[in-house]
Amino acid sequence: MKENALPPDNDFDATSLQRCRDILYINIFDQLDVDLPTTDRERDQVIKKRIARNWLGSVKIPFSNIYVNGRLEGSYRISVPNPLLGYVREKLNQARPETSGMQLPASVLRMFVTMEPVLAPPETFQQSFDSTESLALLNHARSWVEELNKKFPNRDYKATVSDINGRAVFIPRFLHPLPLPPLNATTDEGTTTGVGGTDNQIQYQRLARFVSLIPFLSDTVTFPGICDIWETSDQFLRTMAGDDEEHAVLLNNYFLKLNKKSWVAMGVSIYSGPCCFVLTKDDTQRFPTCWSISDGQDASTLDTWNPIQSIYLLANQENVWANIQDQDLPSRMSFDVSNTKQWRPFFDRSFPRENALWTSVQPDDLHYEATRGDDVILLEKSIYEILRDKFIEWREPHVTHWHWACQKRLQQIIKRKEILLTMGQANANEIEQELTEFQATNEITGFPLQMPYSNIQTIVDAVYSTKMFEHPTSGIEFALAVHVHPYPNNILAVWIYLAHLIKKTIV
Repeated sequence: MKENALPPDNDFDATSLQRCRDILYINIFDQLDVDLPTTDRERDQVIKKRIARNWLGSVKIPFSNIYVNGRLEGSYRISVPNPLLGYVREKLNQARPETSGMQLPASVLRMFVTMEPVLAPPETFQQSFDSTESLALLNHARSWVEELNKKFPNRDYKATVSDINGRAVFIPRFLHPLPLPPLNATTDEGTTTGVGGTDNQIQYQRLARFVSLIPFLSDTVTFPGICDIWETSDQFLRTMAGDDEEHAVLLNNYFLKLNKKSWVAMGVSIYSGPCCFVLTKDDTQRFPTCWSISDGQDASTLDTWNPIQSIYLLANQENVWANIQDQDLPSRMSFDVSNTKQWRPFFDRSFPRENALWTSVQPDDLHYEATRGDDVILLEKSIYEILRDKFIEWREPHVTHWHWACQKRLQQIIKRKEILLTMGQANANEIEQELTEFQATNEITGFPLQMPYSNIQTIVDAVYSTKMFEHPTSGIEFALAVHVHPYPNNILAVWIYLAHLIKKTIV
């Protein structure tokens, strides 16, 4: 977070605190003692060293999540750039053939996050809206939730949610197959790939990546003091900002279009507290997959870095299921929704689906329009110039020298990174080899940063948090490259490549 950060209008009222958009950055550094050159006279008598701190990765948590939830705790996955120039991730045990050559799993940081002193919590808002749903469905939904809450009062069960007009809507009405976005990309070999390719897993990852690039804006920021609002997918794509519910619904609807077995799941995340995400499970899978809508990453329910701490509700376009198992930790749960001793369905023999016929609130089609290339070029240039000037400003009164040859090479590398990422072909070693000519005479440390575009200040804050500019003031050169990758509907992926080079000492 920014130093001395204040809420909007410098007002510590609960409504203003909920509108605070600041982000808490937890940055991980490698602190090194580096020998400095000495003269011939000093060599046997004087030792000169400096302390260098190399940025390794970070964890980002919006302040509004901490404020609304009071406390967050869990094993947070550290976002480590790939590649991290100057570092190599260790391999798994070479003695075991099945793991030989595989990289270690994700790095995690066990954290407990709260505030001191504790700020006044936001007031809870009881939903009491009109609805176009049948009276029979609404009455059953009320009694269904009340009965569940008596046994599991800490689980936020629900069968209806509020739409943008304030009406209560049955959750399955938001879930409906929707046309896929045109995500075709051209590779170096000139071939074209898209969501209609042959590799299903790559299709799913590309769609998850696309959805994660749509800016996030919590309902507590947009509608402070009001309960969660669910937008339809066309409304979401028009506003170009939404909460995790909108992201999860859109990704789920894309998966449904591909006939993938998926649910919108509700539970608790270590990043945001109560959350929505997508859960999938193919017939060949033993354990389900949780899809994070914040970064497009997928994780098994058994993975230690899975941010989901509990799951208490699943919904698809046919029904809603409440978890009635004693356990709600994903790694200890059963996901057989046909087992009524573990999952209580909304529709059952006492209230069959025939009693509540409905149509989806989603449109039959989504409007996709191409992002203007000229606008992307102008934005890319603007981001580069602002970061370059900020870098010089942060380093004052020291002079900042740029290594133009390395910078040009980084620009070539970074233009391919988004395509390689979404094709599952990103290879850190191959990319590092392109810098061999500079590594022969320089010690290079650096990394790429990637993020969705929401505003330039967010990009500046992310670069500042790496403290790349806090390095020795003499004998060092910097390289900065910026690339903006366009997707339909002005959805943009921003890539920043930062590096510094120090001439190797010849002994």
